[in-house]
Amino acid sequence: MSLRSLLCTTALSLAIAGPAQAARSLEQTRYALFQDNLAPVEEDLRALAARGDLGATRLLGEVLASRSPANTARAIELFKQAFAEGRGDIGALVPLARLVDYKPRWQQANRAYMEQALQRFKAGRDFISVDTRLEVFLVFPELFDAAQVTQLIDLYDRACLVYCHAPLYRAVAAARAGDTESADRWFRLAVESDPRAVYRYYDFLGEARNQRFRAFAEQLAPRMATLPVDLVQRIAQQLTEVRNAEISAYNNSRPLSRAQTDEEKQARELKAQAHASLIEQLDREVLQWLDNAIARDFGPAMVSKANFLMTAPDRYGPEPVVDLVQRLEQRQGQNLSLSMAEREQPITPQHIKALRARLHMVLWRTLDPHLSQRLIAELQAEHYPEATLLEGDMYNQGVLDEPDQERALALYLQEARAGSINALMRIARLYTYGRAICRDNAKAYTFAFAAQELGDQRAAALTQALGSRLTPEQRTAATRDGNRLIEEFAL
Repeated sequence: MSLRSLLCTTALSLAIAGPAQAARSLEQTRYALFQDNLAPVEEDLRALAARGDLGATRLLGEVLASRSPANTARAIELFKQAFAEGRGDIGALVPLARLVDYKPRWQQANRAYMEQALQRFKAGRDFISVDTRLEVFLVFPELFDAAQVTQLIDLYDRACLVYCHAPLYRAVAAARAGDTESADRWFRLAVESDPRAVYRYYDFLGEARNQRFRAFAEQLAPRMATLPVDLVQRIAQQLTEVRNAEISAYNNSRPLSRAQTDEEKQARELKAQAHASLIEQLDREVLQWLDNAIARDFGPAMVSKANFLMTAPDRYGPEPVVDLVQRLEQRQGQNLSLSMAEREQPITPQHIKALRARLHMVLWRTLDPHLSQRLIAELQAEHYPEATLLEGDMYNQGVLDEPDQERALALYLQEARAGSINALMRIARLYTYGRAICRDNAKAYTFAFAAQELGDQRAAALTQALGSRLTPEQRTAATRDGNRLIEEFAL
């Protein structure tokens, strides 16, 4: 059962059963999470887990995994404890599989365990066993044969009543079987109800994925108001990644030398104009999806739009960002009126303060580096996970004075050693695009590779671009260094 379903069921049972049932420690903890997904419940869950409560053990793993990537190893250990070699909570394999999804390093480390775990319970004994196997199939399809998957999906289809994911399972099975036509059809259907299908479909589309995904989103756009709001937000995020990939591809293909002839200069100008036109169109596509989600009062879309606008200060002004931050501030304390989708992506006062800190670092009339510095110091005192990265950004961008990349790099490295994957990406980009620093494609590849291995899907385009600039020997050395980084930083 998903965490969403578990919390809903618990909330309903508490409402029906009354105070006596609410006094049960695990039920009370689950209800606290239903009220506030960021409720401080770890100590309660640790105490229950220490007494052998496997439900609490699994829930502790889910809570830790949702709060920081640095908790990945501990969360995996807890899920395995909850599974108890098939004698405990079989469904604990579901959050384990989802946690390592698109994280090559973690998948490789847990493949053998998952293969053994699947042998410890009967395939079709109940709905939980079927659902669990299919969720594992999404992440480890090589552990299943085609006939077994077909049988599991048929059983699942007959039993599932709500939050069903059969189209996604069918899409992945068809893609694995090489039936691209069926896979495309099922992926399109899956995307309309399951946000997890968005990136899988994008990845499935192959080399022309950027253009093909945009065409798909355009076809879907007339119906966006009828789609779940978290799905609308997820499509906006994927279109943002398409936009960023197009910008990176253009920057990476720009010649380093000056044009030698008028014809060459004209060709470059035409290419630049075409690129600018493409980015303007992509911006419109991203914003129409974000604006739809914002019109439905979805907080994560407000955060996404504010961050999106701040990445292009030459095309947008500060007014809409200021309005979005104020709107987010006004919504604080309304958690019980929020949708379940938003409760699973909670926006804390610290998130909003971090947005304000970023706003005052942008070269708009709102630029106020000293206010940003004060807000960042407050966030560090409040132990906000991204606070030190924001301080690094301040030195990277040079908003206090001139860019100080040595200081920025030291702060990013500090966070990377503490388990931050975002820090790895910042370092990779610093060595790739940074001002006032000697750019180093090999070092950039090392950090981008590590980020990709640990699940940052943004890193794929960067490693591909950087890899084309390195010799095979340099790529091998950079890959080796990336693996060493992961081990040394305990990521």
